Amino acid sequence: MRALTIERFGDTPRLRKLPVPEPGPGQVQVTVEAAALNPLDTAIASGALERLGEYRFPLTLGMDGAGTVTAVGDDVSRFRVGDRVVGQFWSRPLQFGTFAEVCVVQEEPALGALTTVPAGMPSEVAAALPTAGMTALGAIEHARVPEGGTLLVLGATGGVGTFAVQAAAARGIRTLATASAQHAEQVRELGAAEILVRGARPLDEAVRRLAPDGLDAVLDLVGDRSLTSGLAGAVKDGGTLLSTAFGLDDQLMADARVRAARYTLDRKPERLGDLVGLAAAGGIRPVIGTTLTLDDAPRALAGEPRTARLRGKTVLHIG
Repeated sequence: MRALTIERFGDTPRLRKLPVPEPGPGQVQVTVEAAALNPLDTAIASGALERLGEYRFPLTLGMDGAGTVTAVGDDVSRFRVGDRVVGQFWSRPLQFGTFAEVCVVQEEPALGALTTVPAGMPSEVAAALPTAGMTALGAIEHARVPEGGTLLVLGATGGVGTFAVQAAAARGIRTLATASAQHAEQVRELGAAEILVRGARPLDEAVRRLAPDGLDAVLDLVGDRSLTSGLAGAVKDGGTLLSTAFGLDDQLMADARVRAARYTLDRKPERLGDLVGLAAAGGIRPVIGTTLTLDDAPRALAGEPRTARLRGKTVLHIG
């Protein structure tokens, strides 16, 4: 089979031919049909998350994917051969990721989540859901914005951002979102009430004009600490500043007037189930900005190609 692998942390990922992995006890073998890229993949390849998991080399990259179960190991009860599955394929130890024609994953991934694909859902759509969609649902929940409240999403055009805008709108939250002028209308179609065009005017000034009574929360998906610190004054007393991108400095974290917190994806199996259910019912959809093949995976991980469309998710069509 072909797989995008590294031999050690920090390597440049390369497509190689490897033996097809066989499932051991408690594992399922999946023929991958589609996979999606996440910043998580480059963080793992670089070694930035070395302490978080266990890894075996050669390591096949790729966390998010969808495909069909083609074999099961002993003691597997949740899935059968022929089931279509989707999830974040983060086993412990991790060796076989989704940027491959075949992967092996634990039936209950130690650090991820796996579930069945609803009937009729294309594999490319399913593969685009897990990491970004689960993060968005969790972040919106942790932001604690009441129905009718106002939320500012910083970085609304990326994978998590496009899901977060939809999830907030579905909860009846008035959502302000940052985007370029080129993508403003597309973000509005996802459910944003107002678009703050980057560079058009100072952001704090634009926020105060659109939310004169203050924001209930800011969701930071960008990681610009000067930006989040500059917006803290626009948040109501007791409001929330939540970052998935380490965008909060120590001073802001210590500010007793607001609740500033870093969000790390939690309760993955539960969130994946909720997400897939929402997507099947039409309550949320992935924005797929780019569709590529496995041959394109090395340059896609390097940040190419660029697209003029809403960035959203990059999906690899594998088989």
